[in-house]
Amino acid sequence: MKLSSSPTEKGFRVRLMSPLGRYPADSFCSESAALIISPEICFSIVRMRRNTWGFAEREVLTELEIPLFGSILLAGEDGQPHLYPYPTGHSVFLEIDFFEDRHILECRASLLDRIQKKICDYPADFFHQPPSLDGVKYDLVPSQGADDDRRFVLRHLQTTTNPIVLRGVSCLLKARMAFQYHEFGEAACIFLWIALDAAHSLVLQTLRETGVANPTSEDAARYFEKISGYGAYWEKFFEDDYENRIRAIHPDNRFGAEVIPQFQADDFYELNEMLILLFYFFVTGVLP
Repeated sequence: MKLSSSPTEKGFRVRLMSPLGRYPADSFCSESAALIISPEICFSIVRMRRNTWGFAEREVLTELEIPLFGSILLAGEDGQPHLYPYPTGHSVFLEIDFFEDRHILECRASLLDRIQKKICDYPADFFHQPPSLDGVKYDLVPSQGADDDRRFVLRHLQTTTNPIVLRGVSCLLKARMAFQYHEFGEAACIFLWIALDAAHSLVLQTLRETGVANPTSEDAARYFEKISGYGAYWEKFFEDDYENRIRAIHPDNRFGAEVIPQFQADDFYELNEMLILLFYFFVTGVLP
Protein backbone atom coordinates (compact mmCIF):
# COMPACT_ATOMS: atom_id res chain seq x y z
CA MET A 1 0.00 0.00 0.00
CA LYS A 2 1.31 3.47 -0.92
CA LEU A 3 0.13 6.64 0.81
CA SER A 4 0.66 10.08 -0.70
CA SER A 5 -0.31 13.71 -0.09
CA SER A 6 -0.88 14.27 -3.83
CA PRO A 7 -3.15 12.59 -6.44
CA THR A 8 -2.14 9.16 -7.73
CA GLU A 9 -2.94 7.38 -10.99
CA LYS A 10 -5.36 5.03 -9.25
CA GLY A 11 -6.66 4.38 -5.79
CA PHE A 12 -8.67 6.14 -3.08
CA ARG A 13 -8.89 9.53 -1.42
CA VAL A 14 -9.09 9.53 2.39
CA ARG A 15 -10.61 12.71 3.87
CA LEU A 16 -11.06 13.86 7.48
CA MET A 17 -14.62 14.56 8.67
CA SER A 18 -15.00 17.50 11.05
CA PRO A 19 -16.73 17.16 14.43
CA LEU A 20 -18.88 20.11 13.28
CA GLY A 21 -20.97 17.67 11.23
CA ARG A 22 -23.58 15.10 12.30
CA TYR A 23 -22.95 11.48 11.33
CA PRO A 24 -24.43 7.97 11.52
CA ALA A 25 -23.18 6.11 14.59
CA ASP A 26 -21.90 3.22 12.45
CA SER A 27 -19.61 3.07 9.44
CA PHE A 28 -21.30 3.07 6.05
CA CYS A 29 -19.58 1.14 3.26
CA SER A 30 -20.11 0.34 -0.40
CA GLU A 31 -17.81 -1.09 -3.08
CA SER A 32 -16.51 2.33 -4.15
CA ALA A 33 -16.94 4.56 -1.09
CA ALA A 34 -17.06 4.39 2.68
CA LEU A 35 -17.61 6.63 5.68
CA ILE A 36 -15.54 5.24 8.55
CA ILE A 37 -16.99 6.15 11.95
CA SER A 38 -15.37 6.00 15.37
CA PRO A 39 -15.59 8.23 18.46
CA GLU A 40 -11.91 9.19 17.96
CA ILE A 41 -11.86 10.09 14.26
CA CYS A 42 -14.23 9.90 11.28
CA PHE A 43 -13.09 9.91 7.66
CA SER A 44 -14.28 9.11 4.16
CA ILE A 45 -12.69 6.79 1.61
CA VAL A 46 -13.70 7.28 -2.04
CA ARG A 47 -12.37 5.46 -5.10
CA MET A 48 -10.91 7.93 -7.58
CA ARG A 49 -10.48 7.31 -11.30
CA ARG A 50 -7.71 8.48 -13.59
CA ASN A 51 -8.26 11.95 -15.07
CA THR A 52 -11.11 12.73 -12.65
CA TRP A 53 -9.20 14.81 -10.10
CA GLY A 54 -9.99 18.21 -11.59
CA PHE A 55 -8.74 21.39 -9.97
CA ALA A 56 -10.43 24.39 -8.41
CA GLU A 57 -8.33 26.46 -6.04
CA ARG A 58 -11.24 27.35 -3.76
CA GLU A 59 -13.01 23.97 -3.84
CA VAL A 60 -12.42 21.13 -1.40
CA LEU A 61 -14.64 18.38 -2.79
CA THR A 62 -14.18 16.40 -5.96
CA GLU A 63 -17.07 15.32 -8.17
CA LEU A 64 -16.60 11.68 -7.15
CA GLU A 65 -16.92 12.48 -3.42
CA ILE A 66 -20.26 14.30 -3.68
CA PRO A 67 -22.33 11.08 -4.08
CA LEU A 68 -21.08 9.61 -0.79
CA PHE A 69 -21.72 12.77 1.22
CA GLY A 70 -24.99 13.37 -0.62
CA SER A 71 -26.23 9.88 0.28
CA ILE A 72 -25.67 10.65 3.97
CA LEU A 73 -27.46 14.00 3.67
CA LEU A 74 -30.47 12.96 1.56
CA ALA A 75 -31.28 9.52 3.00
CA GLY A 76 -32.59 8.89 6.48
CA GLU A 77 -35.27 7.47 8.72
CA ASP A 78 -38.65 9.03 9.44
CA GLY A 79 -38.67 11.00 12.65
CA GLN A 80 -34.86 11.15 12.88
CA PRO A 81 -32.80 14.33 12.41
CA HIS A 82 -31.10 14.86 9.07
CA LEU A 83 -27.42 14.00 9.09
CA TYR A 84 -24.90 16.30 7.45
CA PRO A 85 -21.26 15.36 6.85
CA TYR A 86 -18.66 18.10 7.14
CA PRO A 87 -15.69 17.17 4.91
CA THR A 88 -12.50 19.09 5.65
CA GLY A 89 -9.52 20.05 3.51
CA HIS A 90 -7.31 17.42 5.14
CA SER A 91 -6.85 14.34 2.97
CA VAL A 92 -4.34 11.72 1.83
CA PHE A 93 -4.25 9.49 -1.26
CA LEU A 94 -4.09 5.73 -1.12
CA GLU A 95 -2.61 3.99 -4.17
CA ILE A 96 -4.08 0.47 -4.23
CA ASP A 97 -6.36 -1.52 -6.53
CA PHE A 98 -8.76 -2.80 -3.87
CA PHE A 99 -9.57 -1.44 -0.43
CA GLU A 100 -9.67 -3.93 2.44
CA ASP A 101 -10.43 -3.63 6.16
CA ARG A 102 -6.73 -4.01 6.97
CA HIS A 103 -6.07 -0.64 5.31
CA ILE A 104 -8.29 1.33 7.69
CA LEU A 105 -5.76 1.60 10.52
CA GLU A 106 -3.02 2.68 8.09
CA CYS A 107 -5.33 5.34 6.61
CA ARG A 108 -6.16 6.57 10.09
CA ALA A 109 -2.51 6.85 11.10
CA SER A 110 -1.48 8.59 7.88
CA LEU A 111 -4.38 11.04 8.08
CA LEU A 112 -3.60 11.93 11.71
CA ASP A 113 0.05 12.47 10.80
CA ARG A 114 -0.93 14.87 8.01
CA ILE A 115 -3.36 16.78 10.26
CA GLN A 116 -0.71 17.26 12.94
CA LYS A 117 1.68 18.69 10.34
CA LYS A 118 -0.89 20.94 8.63
CA ILE A 119 -3.29 21.91 11.42
CA CYS A 120 -1.86 25.46 11.66
CA ASP A 121 -2.20 26.22 7.95
CA TYR A 122 -5.61 27.82 8.48
CA PRO A 123 -6.86 29.19 11.84
CA ALA A 124 -10.31 27.59 11.41
CA ASP A 125 -8.72 24.11 11.29
CA PHE A 126 -8.67 24.24 15.09
CA PHE A 127 -12.41 23.51 15.05
CA HIS A 128 -11.96 20.47 12.80
CA GLN A 129 -9.57 18.59 15.08
CA PRO A 130 -10.94 15.12 15.84
CA PRO A 131 -11.25 13.92 19.46
CA SER A 132 -8.06 11.85 19.00
CA LEU A 133 -6.25 15.22 18.73
CA ASP A 134 -8.18 16.82 21.63
CA GLY A 135 -11.04 18.11 19.46
CA VAL A 136 -14.71 18.12 20.46
CA LYS A 137 -16.82 14.97 20.36
CA TYR A 138 -18.48 13.84 17.15
CA ASP A 139 -22.29 14.04 17.00
CA LEU A 140 -23.16 10.42 16.18
CA VAL A 141 -26.79 9.38 15.63
CA PRO A 142 -27.87 5.70 15.59
CA SER A 143 -29.34 5.21 12.11
CA GLN A 144 -28.14 1.88 10.75
CA GLY A 145 -31.69 1.22 9.53
CA ALA A 146 -31.14 3.87 6.84
CA ASP A 147 -28.13 2.13 5.26
CA ASP A 148 -30.19 0.49 2.49
CA ASP A 149 -31.69 3.86 1.63
CA ARG A 150 -28.21 5.42 1.62
CA ARG A 151 -26.94 2.76 -0.80
CA PHE A 152 -29.99 3.38 -2.99
CA VAL A 153 -29.26 7.13 -3.12
CA LEU A 154 -25.52 6.53 -3.57
CA ARG A 155 -26.05 4.29 -6.61
CA HIS A 156 -28.23 6.91 -8.28
CA LEU A 157 -25.82 9.76 -7.53
CA GLN A 158 -22.84 7.77 -8.81
CA THR A 159 -24.56 7.04 -12.11
CA THR A 160 -26.18 10.41 -12.78
CA THR A 161 -24.92 12.34 -15.78
CA ASN A 162 -26.74 15.52 -14.80
CA PRO A 163 -24.26 18.13 -13.48
CA ILE A 164 -27.12 20.25 -12.11
CA VAL A 165 -28.09 17.46 -9.70
CA LEU A 166 -24.54 17.14 -8.34
CA ARG A 167 -24.10 20.92 -8.11
CA GLY A 168 -27.36 21.21 -6.18
CA VAL A 169 -26.43 18.42 -3.75
CA SER A 170 -22.98 19.95 -3.27
CA CYS A 171 -24.56 23.30 -2.35
CA LEU A 172 -26.92 21.61 0.12
CA LEU A 173 -23.86 20.14 1.82
CA LYS A 174 -22.07 23.50 1.92
CA ALA A 175 -25.16 25.25 3.24
CA ARG A 176 -25.27 22.99 6.28
CA MET A 177 -21.51 23.38 6.75
CA ALA A 178 -21.73 27.19 6.69
CA PHE A 179 -24.73 27.16 9.05
CA GLN A 180 -22.53 25.63 11.76
CA TYR A 181 -21.03 29.11 12.15
CA HIS A 182 -23.58 31.57 13.51
CA GLU A 183 -21.84 34.51 11.84
CA PHE A 184 -22.18 32.89 8.40
CA GLY A 185 -25.93 32.30 8.48
CA GLU A 186 -26.50 34.54 5.45
CA ALA A 187 -23.78 32.68 3.52
CA ALA A 188 -25.54 29.41 4.37
CA CYS A 189 -28.74 30.79 2.86
CA ILE A 190 -26.87 31.81 -0.30
CA PHE A 191 -25.72 28.20 -0.78
CA LEU A 192 -29.35 27.11 -0.35
CA TRP A 193 -30.50 29.62 -2.97
CA ILE A 194 -27.97 28.18 -5.44
CA ALA A 195 -29.42 24.73 -4.70
CA LEU A 196 -32.88 26.24 -5.21
CA ASP A 197 -31.84 27.54 -8.64
CA ALA A 198 -30.67 24.01 -9.46
CA ALA A 199 -34.03 22.63 -8.32
CA HIS A 200 -35.87 25.17 -10.47
CA SER A 201 -33.82 24.16 -13.53
CA LEU A 202 -34.46 20.46 -12.87
CA VAL A 203 -38.21 21.01 -12.64
CA LEU A 204 -38.20 23.00 -15.88
CA GLN A 205 -36.21 20.19 -17.56
CA THR A 206 -38.79 17.67 -16.38
CA LEU A 207 -41.68 19.78 -17.65
CA ARG A 208 -40.05 20.11 -21.09
CA GLU A 209 -39.59 16.33 -21.21
CA THR A 210 -43.32 15.90 -20.52
CA GLY A 211 -44.24 18.15 -23.45
CA VAL A 212 -44.48 21.64 -21.95
CA ALA A 213 -42.74 23.75 -24.59
CA ASN A 214 -41.88 26.85 -22.59
CA PRO A 215 -42.47 26.14 -18.89
CA THR A 216 -42.64 29.08 -16.52
CA SER A 217 -41.89 29.56 -12.85
CA GLU A 218 -45.64 29.30 -12.21
CA ASP A 219 -45.68 25.93 -14.01
CA ALA A 220 -42.80 24.83 -11.77
CA ALA A 221 -44.76 25.87 -8.67
CA ARG A 222 -47.78 23.81 -9.77
CA TYR A 223 -45.52 20.82 -10.47
CA PHE A 224 -44.02 21.04 -6.97
CA GLU A 225 -47.48 21.16 -5.41
CA LYS A 226 -48.53 18.13 -7.45
CA ILE A 227 -45.61 15.87 -6.48
CA SER A 228 -45.33 17.03 -2.86
CA GLY A 229 -48.94 17.50 -1.84
CA TYR A 230 -47.77 20.73 -0.24
CA GLY A 231 -50.40 23.42 -0.74
CA ALA A 232 -48.07 26.37 -1.14
CA TYR A 233 -50.32 28.27 -3.58
CA TRP A 234 -47.32 30.21 -4.85
CA GLU A 235 -47.67 32.31 -7.93
CA LYS A 236 -44.07 31.37 -8.73
CA PHE A 237 -41.70 28.57 -7.70
CA PHE A 238 -40.64 29.10 -4.03
CA GLU A 239 -41.45 32.77 -4.50
CA ASP A 240 -40.75 33.89 -0.92
CA ASP A 241 -37.30 32.33 -1.02
CA TYR A 242 -36.53 33.92 -4.37
CA GLU A 243 -37.51 37.30 -2.95
CA ASN A 244 -35.08 36.72 -0.05
CA ARG A 245 -32.39 35.77 -2.58
CA ILE A 246 -32.92 39.02 -4.48
CA ARG A 247 -32.76 41.06 -1.26
CA ALA A 248 -29.49 39.39 -0.21
CA ILE A 249 -27.58 39.34 -3.48
CA HIS A 250 -28.72 42.65 -4.98
CA PRO A 251 -28.23 45.53 -2.51
CA ASP A 252 -30.33 47.85 -4.70
CA ASN A 253 -33.47 45.90 -5.58
CA ARG A 254 -37.20 46.29 -6.20
CA PHE A 255 -38.04 45.50 -2.56
CA GLY A 256 -35.99 48.44 -1.32
CA ALA A 257 -32.34 48.86 -0.31
CA GLU A 258 -31.42 47.50 3.14
CA VAL A 259 -28.21 47.81 5.11
CA ILE A 260 -28.90 44.41 6.70
CA PRO A 261 -31.67 42.25 5.17
CA GLN A 262 -33.77 40.79 7.98
CA PHE A 263 -33.65 37.03 7.51
CA GLN A 264 -35.04 34.61 10.10
CA ALA A 265 -33.69 31.22 11.16
CA ASP A 266 -36.69 29.57 9.51
CA ASP A 267 -35.62 31.09 6.18
CA PHE A 268 -32.85 28.51 6.39
CA TYR A 269 -34.49 25.61 8.23
CA GLU A 270 -37.69 25.41 6.17
CA LEU A 271 -36.00 25.78 2.79
CA ASN A 272 -33.27 23.30 3.77
CA GLU A 273 -35.87 20.71 4.79
CA MET A 274 -37.90 21.07 1.59
CA LEU A 275 -34.85 21.01 -0.68
CA ILE A 276 -33.50 17.82 0.91
CA LEU A 277 -36.81 16.08 0.18
CA LEU A 278 -36.98 17.57 -3.30
CA PHE A 279 -33.45 16.50 -4.23
CA TYR A 280 -34.13 13.02 -2.90
CA PHE A 281 -36.88 12.90 -5.53
CA PHE A 282 -34.66 14.35 -8.27
CA VAL A 283 -31.93 11.79 -7.52
CA THR A 284 -34.04 8.65 -7.07
CA GLY A 285 -37.34 9.37 -8.83
CA VAL A 286 -39.08 8.29 -5.63
CA LEU A 287 -41.18 10.55 -3.43
CA PRO A 288 -39.82 10.43 0.16
